[in-house]
Amino acid sequence: MTMRGVTRSTQCTRHAGRRLVMACCSALVAAACCLGAAPFDGGRMPAAHADGGSCEIGKTNYVTDTPWTEAALGMDAVRSLADGDGITVAVVDSGVDTSNPHLAGTAVLPGVNLVGDGATDGRTDNYGHGTVVAGIIAARQVEGSALVGIAPKATILPVRVYDTVSNESSHSQGGPSPQMLAKGILYAADHGAQIINVSQSTVTADDGLRSAVTYAQGKGSLIVASAGNRNTSSSTQDGPRYPASWPDVLGVAAADTSFHASADSISGSQVDIFAPGMAVTSTIPRGVDCVFSSDAAASSYATAFASAAAALVAQRYPDETASQWMQRIEASGNRPNPDSRDDDRGWGQLNPYGAITMTLANGLRGPASSSYESHAPEGGSRQRVRIVPTPDGDHGTSLAMTLAGVSAIIVIIMLVTVRVMRDSRTCEAHRTVLDAKPHSVATSGKGHRAR
Repeated sequence: MTMRGVTRSTQCTRHAGRRLVMACCSALVAAACCLGAAPFDGGRMPAAHADGGSCEIGKTNYVTDTPWTEAALGMDAVRSLADGDGITVAVVDSGVDTSNPHLAGTAVLPGVNLVGDGATDGRTDNYGHGTVVAGIIAARQVEGSALVGIAPKATILPVRVYDTVSNESSHSQGGPSPQMLAKGILYAADHGAQIINVSQSTVTADDGLRSAVTYAQGKGSLIVASAGNRNTSSSTQDGPRYPASWPDVLGVAAADTSFHASADSISGSQVDIFAPGMAVTSTIPRGVDCVFSSDAAASSYATAFASAAAALVAQRYPDETASQWMQRIEASGNRPNPDSRDDDRGWGQLNPYGAITMTLANGLRGPASSSYESHAPEGGSRQRVRIVPTPDGDHGTSLAMTLAGVSAIIVIIMLVTVRVMRDSRTCEAHRTVLDAKPHSVATSGKGHRAR
């Protein structure tokens, strides 16, 4: 074989080799893209920290990291549409401490103290719970702090219905009775609260509490209530909690920092929506701010997020009824099946932007409404389904996508192998022809320029 024949044969072999390498790289890239298409779970988002340490009443802490809830709830887009201005949110709780700079000035009305311990109004909080709830809803911007309420221009009406709570054997004692909650709800309704936050729950369907709820609804108020906390409830069993279980009350369960339904929250038919309840940044009495519930999600705080979202909706749609505000929040919830709810997540993840921007009309997917004809899915009526939570809700999808990626690698490499073998045979045949005619290329004056 001539040197030119050897060169051409070698080049042919090299081309085949390069095609093999390039194809394998393409296979790996394609597989990586396939694997990358799997849902990103994000793991556990880092909790914001407070400069100075623990959450202690009277200790001045500043949270300087942006709370994870800002991105999770899409607050940059939401605040361009609504900020809660003109809306009064009653916090029926342990009171609200207005010495906190986030809650100073016009942020908090005097309210009322129903406890009878000598405090002149609702602007005292010895326990701290009500102040945390109020901060989630309406904390004003403070220099040096990353905390801003979900509805930062809403006005808080503090309704103080208990002074303290003691936790013994993982159960709460000393909190508000159903009768005291009823009094608080009546006061809130009579003093113009469009939204009434009740971060409390009871297993007792008290008639007086039911009457107070009905009265407030007649006044045009939307009551947003806790679906229940497993670790602090008088009963750890899933099931109805009140007032969340009654019609037209928005019942709220808690989510963890990955927005998975938390096992710390009570499940049941009372769950209408679920919202952040873990690693929550908010205000603290006689201090500034801190991060609460870093180890377990609390439906009390989830309720505050839902109340704040309700305040935004009420501001945006002042001519709608409380039941329509509630329908917006339920129907806009992020969920796998738009026509179904379940007892852990209700109608899905709280979605303030969707609640503000959606249109109430016939054919709306989700909860039934007395005002509009709901969408009826094909093949039957709407069904309520129960989704059993798993440690990682995306594990099955991620596994399927991983297997698809591996399969892609195998298939592509097999196809490349066939192609390279074919090219190798072509190269071998070409080399044989060159060996048989050793002088054909050398004696041809134009052969080396042929293409």
